[in-house]
Amino acid sequence: MATVPSSSPAPETLMDAMKRQDWPGARRAALSVLAREPDHLTALALLGECEMNLGRVACALAPLNRCVRLGGQFVHRILLAICLRRLKRHPEAHRQRDLAASAVPHSAMAYFLLANSFESDGLHERARAYYEHARALNPADGVILHRLGCCLVILGEPEQACIHLRDACSADMTNANYHTDYSSALAGCGRFEDARLEAETATLLSPASRVAYHNLGHALLNLDRSEDAVAAFDRALDILPTEPRTRFSRSTALLKAGNFAEGWKDYEYRWQDCQVMRTDLSAPLWQGEDLHGKSILLHGEQGFGDSLQFIRFAEELNRRGARVTVQVGFPLVRLFESVRGVARVMTILPPDLRLDYHLPMASLPYRLGLTPDTIPSAPYLFVGEKEIERQGGAVRRHMTQESQTPDLVVGLVWAGEARKHQPRAHLVDRRRSMPLESLRPLFSVEGLRFCSFQLGDAKQQIGTSGLPVVDVTDGIGDFADTAARLFGIDLLIAVDTSIVHLAGGLGLPVWMISRSDGCWRWLEKRSDTPWYPTMHIFRQTSPGDWNDVAEQLRARLFRWSNTYRCMRFDRMEMAAK
Repeated sequence: MATVPSSSPAPETLMDAMKRQDWPGARRAALSVLAREPDHLTALALLGECEMNLGRVACALAPLNRCVRLGGQFVHRILLAICLRRLKRHPEAHRQRDLAASAVPHSAMAYFLLANSFESDGLHERARAYYEHARALNPADGVILHRLGCCLVILGEPEQACIHLRDACSADMTNANYHTDYSSALAGCGRFEDARLEAETATLLSPASRVAYHNLGHALLNLDRSEDAVAAFDRALDILPTEPRTRFSRSTALLKAGNFAEGWKDYEYRWQDCQVMRTDLSAPLWQGEDLHGKSILLHGEQGFGDSLQFIRFAEELNRRGARVTVQVGFPLVRLFESVRGVARVMTILPPDLRLDYHLPMASLPYRLGLTPDTIPSAPYLFVGEKEIERQGGAVRRHMTQESQTPDLVVGLVWAGEARKHQPRAHLVDRRRSMPLESLRPLFSVEGLRFCSFQLGDAKQQIGTSGLPVVDVTDGIGDFADTAARLFGIDLLIAVDTSIVHLAGGLGLPVWMISRSDGCWRWLEKRSDTPWYPTMHIFRQTSPGDWNDVAEQLRARLFRWSNTYRCMRFDRMEMAAK
């Protein structure tokens, strides 16, 4: 005769042990129940849970499998799925989750729990589908709306996340976590004033919330209120002094405010937050030791722009007696071979390379005690005269058609690299990049010809805009090629991407278009920068709106073009006399 699985309540001793998280005691109690009733569903499930909590995941599989075979409920399949996931048997775990969902098709909480389990596995797209199903079954549940919104933030969809997190806050206006996460989503959309308000609400509801104060600091930083941001980050650090993300974010606020002494020191916390220090080098990090007769490797980090900005310090290391080797990506190699103080540039290090020290380039300002007044500002990137004549001359001749009274040539770059594989960087790029169409007012200025140094997908906008822009990027293989061609134009206008560092390092005129939440390196509310004397900064005044910037550029271009034409007219008059 077939046995019927028991669903009778588990003994109080077993349940008490589970509540106390006394896993050895609960395991003994479960085994005692199963000795009398081998098919006791609750005891089988709790035995499996005990085994997992005791680190014996493989031992949990048998009781959980038996529990499910005997007609286990939704929660039992979830436990089995967790066990299978920990054993890295992911396809089987997914199947158990799907079977669990089919067992309770009208339970919003069941779908919510399933979504949670997918999130735990990092399967956010699948979690999203289950959260959305749960929301459809219970549209007013703040818990479901909150987790769906958070999942969408992780997936890089902050606009959609804002909708659900706003509704979660409406469902429970006193939940500080909801307001905190809503502020994160708003910041991802570039809505920093709204993010500030939500973060402030969260701090009032939960004064002990480190994350709420961190989010408040982040919003204030991006509103160009760096000193207030530092104060908010300090409150967060009062709550948890060891939090590296807050220390790193605080460093960018300090740097944006011009406090280099503290800022560069805490900028080293990036290695505990968003970056990973390389471990393939046996040489120690340079901490400021005497470099006379020593060899040091400088290596790139983050994007090309950082390397272009910080390579200037190689000359100072060489002046201190170091032999400087630089390791960067191929596009920078030829250009960096021209930098004073650099002995050699490599993409791959030979196994027999002997080094005394190494250092990521962005750590140089801290090690060298840099202040705004001691930034080496003279041109430090160079291109050979022959390359300038060959490539820059070709650009000039093509753009002016060798006219006796040529127009001024202006280069344009309107978009950065999307970096869709890096969600945080991608959100920043969405705010710094603009459509070429937004620059249309510039084309009303007489006496100018425009060429494009734009790379990537955004280059296609040349054809769709209908604007008279000439693409001069054909055949560019690296930054040395780009540098040579920049000598063929009179002015570069570009968003905050690597080419502005290139032009600035070459000592060429560059007008940079900064998003409203400008990068820390450009300081606050300034149109100039100590990093590049030939740069002028045009700052967006309202997030997402480029009209004001375009008008500023048009007006300044008009004055610049008129000045040039007047000078040319004076020269022509003098020649006629």
